[in-house]
Amino acid sequence: MKNSLQCMKKREISIIMGASAVEIGYRIHCDGEYGTVLYVGQISGMDGTWLGIEWDNPSRGKHSGSHNNVIYFTTRIPNAGSFIKISKADFGIPCPNAIKIKYGKNEDAKKLSNLINLPQKSGSERHIEMVGMEKIMGKQSNFSQLTDVVLNGMNINGPGNENELAELVPNIQNLDLSQNLLASWKDVKSIVKQLPHLSTLVLSKNRLKVIDDEESNQDIYQSLKMLVLNDVAYCWKEILQCSVMWPFIEELCVLDNEMSILETPSFPVFSKLKLLSLDNNPLKSWSEINKLGRLTNLEELHLDNTSLESIEFPDVSSTEKTNLFPNLKILFIKNNKLRKWHDISELNKLKNLKNLMVNNNPIVQSVNQETSRQLIIAKIQGLEMLNRTQIDRSERRGAELDYLKRYRKEWVESCQNSTQPSESFMAEHSTYLALLQKHGAADENEVKVQSTLIKDNLICVKIFSPLMPDKPILTKKLPAEMTVGKLKALVQRIFKVAAHQVTLTRLFKEDDGEIKKIYSHLCCMWTICDAMLFCLSNAL
Repeated sequence: MKNSLQCMKKREISIIMGASAVEIGYRIHCDGEYGTVLYVGQISGMDGTWLGIEWDNPSRGKHSGSHNNVIYFTTRIPNAGSFIKISKADFGIPCPNAIKIKYGKNEDAKKLSNLINLPQKSGSERHIEMVGMEKIMGKQSNFSQLTDVVLNGMNINGPGNENELAELVPNIQNLDLSQNLLASWKDVKSIVKQLPHLSTLVLSKNRLKVIDDEESNQDIYQSLKMLVLNDVAYCWKEILQCSVMWPFIEELCVLDNEMSILETPSFPVFSKLKLLSLDNNPLKSWSEINKLGRLTNLEELHLDNTSLESIEFPDVSSTEKTNLFPNLKILFIKNNKLRKWHDISELNKLKNLKNLMVNNNPIVQSVNQETSRQLIIAKIQGLEMLNRTQIDRSERRGAELDYLKRYRKEWVESCQNSTQPSESFMAEHSTYLALLQKHGAADENEVKVQSTLIKDNLICVKIFSPLMPDKPILTKKLPAEMTVGKLKALVQRIFKVAAHQVTLTRLFKEDDGEIKKIYSHLCCMWTICDAMLFCLSNAL
């Protein structure tokens, strides 16, 4: 019968080692990998104190928390856990220490701070002198003047001593704490409350335990305008749970969090949000995106590489404007799986869309780059920027006129049984009627599309000699760009005459009876060396 040990609650049990304690929930760094402590203690049959770790990188793990059929802990992701000796774990340093290490004065560095070594294979050392470097380093080492601080990957585990940050760096505005050892929002709170001017905070690649009293922390984050939570292993529900802490947030990035399901935020959550980036989350369905449509202040939405397969705003007809995303101006949907032009047409339902990034979607790659750009411009009337390139007035006019020509035949066919085009036509070409009103209908002769296939660009000709009545008229299909020299060579082979004896004459007649009369007349007039080319029509 398998033995089982109850998984200890985080931060309830600790092992005292000298002056420090290791607790359940601590974050550790070991051999280049990051993980969370889920067990501290003895392992049956093994000496010493061991840590049970769930690794951020699941491939680093070996099991789900058991050894010899004894369950010591349980990982959130199967087989993402392993045991390590406590001596191998790096538990990090406080935030003030990291700032002093990175931005503090170093006398040895100061001596050579204005010199940069040039790489060389041999000979004496060569340097480049950087004028003003001592002044820059002096300003950096004056901690009270620091406004932008980047501490990514420095294994920070907490705020340090009480008010130490407030005294050391009181003027920080932008702080990057990505890829550190912060274990919960309680740690983050202890740091942020000492930085009253903080407007941008980056916490990517940390694993932060959600706390239960989020609303009580609103005052602490009142100056925060931008928050980056990329790769923190949160679902959207956990983001919403934490969001009440950030009542004034305007920009939120939550990339690489494996989110596939969204929920509609309850007012006033994200009521001031202007930019939201959901890149690299497997959302797939546009119905999930529409759940965010009530964010009335949202101006910029990033959905690159989210496996989107379609776009649809079902609340309105093809020619109406949706009430979702009323102020959305910028939309990035690169590297997705959009396969229908109908998806692009749906974007015309957005009231204020001005800037679109749509590269690397199958539908865009189904035609050449120029045609794709023209079609998108014509399908979305208010667009001003496409794939980072400005759309000027002349380009829009040209795209719209070409669009009218390209789909004139479909428009005419859709109107055969009615004065209005069919619903299916309007679903695919929602801007067509508006463009007709703007530019007028294209002339029928303007809409003939020249095929690029060789077989569609051959000319049907009939070749005969009036003084060779026994030789039947030959019908040939020849390329329109065929030169006279090559045509003469062809006639020479057909009639077996010398090249200098060939004379070509071209006749134009539409009536078949007249052709026979001309043929009979020419048989009496031409010499044996004469040959004639008669073009029955200019195209197949």
